[in-house]
Amino acid sequence: MEGETIRHVEEWARPRTVVLLTLLLLAALWTAVIASVVVARHDSLSATGRTLQQLTHAIEEQTRQQFRLIDTVLVASELWLQAHPARSPASEPAMRQLVDRLRASSGKFFDIPLLPADSRSLPIPGTQPRWAAEPVGGDRPAEVFGLSIGQPIADPATGRVDLPLARAPIDPGENPRQLMAMVDLEMLSRSYEAERPRPDGVIALLSLDGTVLAQAGDDRQRARSLAGGPLFRLHLPQQRRAFVVLDADGEEQPRLLASYSSPPDLPLVVVVLDDYETALAGWKRQSLWTILLALGMTIPLTVVAWRSLRLLRRLAEHRTQLQQLAISDQLTGVSSRQHFVAMLADELVRRQHRPLPLAVMLLDIDFFRRINDGYGHAVGDQVLRAVAQAAKRALRQRDLLARFAGGQFAVLLPDTEIAEALLVANRIRVQIGEIAIPTENGTVRFSISVGASARTADDRSTDEILRRAAQALQAAAAAGHDRVVAG
Repeated sequence: MEGETIRHVEEWARPRTVVLLTLLLLAALWTAVIASVVVARHDSLSATGRTLQQLTHAIEEQTRQQFRLIDTVLVASELWLQAHPARSPASEPAMRQLVDRLRASSGKFFDIPLLPADSRSLPIPGTQPRWAAEPVGGDRPAEVFGLSIGQPIADPATGRVDLPLARAPIDPGENPRQLMAMVDLEMLSRSYEAERPRPDGVIALLSLDGTVLAQAGDDRQRARSLAGGPLFRLHLPQQRRAFVVLDADGEEQPRLLASYSSPPDLPLVVVVLDDYETALAGWKRQSLWTILLALGMTIPLTVVAWRSLRLLRRLAEHRTQLQQLAISDQLTGVSSRQHFVAMLADELVRRQHRPLPLAVMLLDIDFFRRINDGYGHAVGDQVLRAVAQAAKRALRQRDLLARFAGGQFAVLLPDTEIAEALLVANRIRVQIGEIAIPTENGTVRFSISVGASARTADDRSTDEILRRAAQALQAAAAAGHDRVVAG
C-alpha cells in the first residue's frame, strides 16, 4: 500500500504534470476573467441603454405635453377672437392675463403675440412666414395637433432664436386673423439641462431634416453632427426609437451612446447622447480591479509552479545521485556488488530459453592486505582505482565491472564463451602487472589472480556460477597467485 501511494505521488509530482496543471488553472482563471469582463461590459451597456431610453421617453412626453399646451392656448385664444370679432386682444386685460398665466405655467418657454384685428403680419400655415427676422434653415412647415411648425427664426437684434407655431383659423372668412406661438428655444434647452446625463451627456431636439432646435450639454457639436451621421441615415429609417452605439468619426466626434425617439404625432426627434468612454468608466475600473486580482493570483501561482519545478529537478538530481550511489562503488566508480548480482540474475533469466553464452570472472588483488598495512589505506585506495581503470580499458562497453569487497572485483561478460573470457582475464592481468604506484616508501607493484566461470544449462541462480568462479579464484591463489584459472 505504501509503495502504491509513493508511485501515485511520483506520477503527480512529474514536471510535465505540474506544468499542465498550472496551465489549466491559469487558462480557467483567465477564461473566467475574460468572460466576466465581457459580461460586465454587456451589462454596463445594457444598463446605460435602459437609463437613456427611460430619459428619452420622459423628454419625449415632456415635449409632447408642452406642444399640447401651446395648441390648447392657441385654440382658446382663437375662440376668444371669434367671440369678440370687433375687439382687439392686445387691448383686453383679461385676454392678456389669461395668456400670461398659461405662459407662466409652461415655464415661459413660449409667447403668443396678440396683434390688432387688422394685422396681416402673421403667417398662415403653409405659407412663407413674413417675419422681421431671418429664417435659420428651410421654411417647410409641418402640422402637429393642428399646429403648423415652421423653421427656427433668429432675431438679429437680440440673438434670440424662436420656433414659430401657428394654427389655421377655425373659420377663416374673408379676413382671417391668426395667432402664432413663438417657442423660445433657449428656454426649451434650459428645461432639458437638468435632465441630461452627467457629466458629458447631451439632450437634443431635432426636426426630421436634422435641424437642431434645442439642446442641452456642453458639447453642442455632437447634436449638430447627427444630421449627416448614421443616426439619420441608417437607424431612423429602420426604427422609430432605439438605443444604438455611434462609432467615432475622426477626432472631432468621439464614440457615443445614443437613445433616440421620433414621436408619431410630432415631426421631431428626441435624442439623448452619452459619451461611450464616460459611460463605461465604471466598467473599466471594475475590469481593472478584476485583472489586477487575476494577476495577483497568476504571479504567485506561476512562482509556485516555477519553484515546484526547481524542487522537482533537484529531487530528480538527488534521486539520480542516490540511484548512482546504490548501483556504484564510491571509491572506484564501478558497479556495486548488489547491482552486479541483480544484472547477473537478469542475464540468467534471459538465457533460460535462449542458449547464449555467459561468463563471469572474479579478480582479486594479490596480498592486498599487506599493501594496506605496509603503505597505508591511501595507497590501497590508489591501487583499487588503478585496477578498476585498467580492467575497464580491457572490457567492452556492454561488459559490467563491479567491486565485490576489499581488493576483489567481478566482471560480467554477456555473450562470451569461457575461452574468450580467459583471454580477457589474461589481458587484464598483464596490464595490472605493469602498474607502478610511487610512494614515500618506494614504488608499489602488485598482481591479480583471476577465477573464471561460464554459465551452464543447469544454472538456475547467481550463486551457482559465482561459486564456481570463486573456486577457480581460490585455485589460482593456491597455485601461486598472478594467474588465471577457469572453473
